[in-house]
Order: sequence, then structure tokens, then C-alpha cells
Amino acid sequence: MMMLMRKAWLESRGRFITAAVVLAILGVSTVLRAPATIAGWEAHHRGETMSYALYIWLSLSHGFLQFLWVVAAVILGLGGLRREQAHGSSGFSLALPVSRKAHVVSRALTGAGEAAVLALVPGLIVVALSPLAGFHYPLGQALLFAALLVSAGLVFYALGFFLSEILPGEYAAPGVGMGIVAAFYVLTRLPRFDFLNVFDAMDGKKVLVGQTFYLGDTYPFATIVWSLLAALTLAILTVIEVTRRDF
Repeated sequence: MMMLMRKAWLESRGRFITAAVVLAILGVSTVLRAPATIAGWEAHHRGETMSYALYIWLSLSHGFLQFLWVVAAVILGLGGLRREQAHGSSGFSLALPVSRKAHVVSRALTGAGEAAVLALVPGLIVVALSPLAGFHYPLGQALLFAALLVSAGLVFYALGFFLSEILPGEYAAPGVGMGIVAAFYVLTRLPRFDFLNVFDAMDGKKVLVGQTFYLGDTYPFATIVWSLLAALTLAILTVIEVTRRDF
């Protein structure tokens, strides 16, 4: 399993490193823009103040981070035996003394781990660089928001993972995947489908403590559970698809 996970890492590291660099830039720019952005907001809203925690939440968890992480998660799910078949290398992988299920599971675990690391990158950079801009952001909050992002949003990685094994071509899976994500986002904005709103769970919108824009002891467990179950279902369907296909 460890060798298969290393193989999966070698195949996906280019996408992972690219995404990590983009998210690192996001973290750095968020801190650098903080003084001017907060001052500009307060000048426009006279008599009101913007806390640093609010600024970080709007800029990352509720803003660019959620969008960029979802895109990265879908893209990390690409690859697999169908892609190898298109490149003529699936025969080598299938000749290894391991089951097809092991191929799928190792790739799923590697990609999920990469997605989790990507969720940590901007927050840890904010924690480290905030003092240089005259602010402070708690490490514990950065870790909690990253955990929410991953646990509630892992279904998007699973979606890209599943589509990569059922759709041919280099661009079909990411294109269809992002189309599904966009349609799902619109659907969850309708009142009757609000219970499916995984996006509000990913940023903790409904469980923030008062006006602190920090997380407390309450988490959107129900949404997280159904999202993880959906991700597990997609992973199982991927195993079934790979196991039955004639390569």
C-alpha cells in the first residue's frame, strides 16, 4: 500500500505543488492587504470597526480559499487507471501483484491527504505572518477552520476522483466536475434545499461565536456526516467501476 501511495504521490505532486503555491500566495497576500483593506472598510463604514478575525474569515474561509480549495480538490482527484489506459501505461500498473481495489484506495488516501494539507497552507501562513502586519490570529482557529473545510468539503475531491474513472479524456472530468459544483452551489441557495448547503458548513458560517468570527464548541456535524457519507459512496462506486471494467 505504501508503494502504491508513493506512486500516486509521484503522479499527482505537480498538481499538488501548483495548488500549494497558489494557496500560499493567497495567504501571504491576505496578510499584506489587511491594513489597507481594514482601513478602507472602516472609512467607508464610519463609526464601525472591522476586526482582524472578520477580515480573515471574509478573505479566506468565506472567500477565495473556499473557491480555490474546491477547484484544487476536484483537480487532485484526476488520474487513475482510465487515464493510464489513455496513455498506454495501464498494463504496467495492472501487472503489479496488487488488486485493483488497492490501486483505487491508495490513490484515494493520497489525494485526500493532499487536500487536507492544502487546507492548512493559507491559515498557517496567516498565523505566522500576522505579527509582521501588527495583528494576531490564533493557531487553534486556523486549524479548526481547516478541519471544517476538509471534513465538509471532501465530497468535492471524491467527485473529481469518481469522474476521472468514468469519463474519458483529459478535460472531461474537471470540466464536468466544476459544472456539477456550480450547479450544486446554486441549488443549495434555494430555501427548500438549504439542508444540503455544504458550503456554509465549510466556512462555519452558521456556527460562528457571536460577532467574534471565531469557532467555538459547536460544529455543523449533521452536514459533515452526510458530506463524508457522500464522499465514501463515491469512493465505493469508483472501486466498483474500476473492478468491473475491461482494460
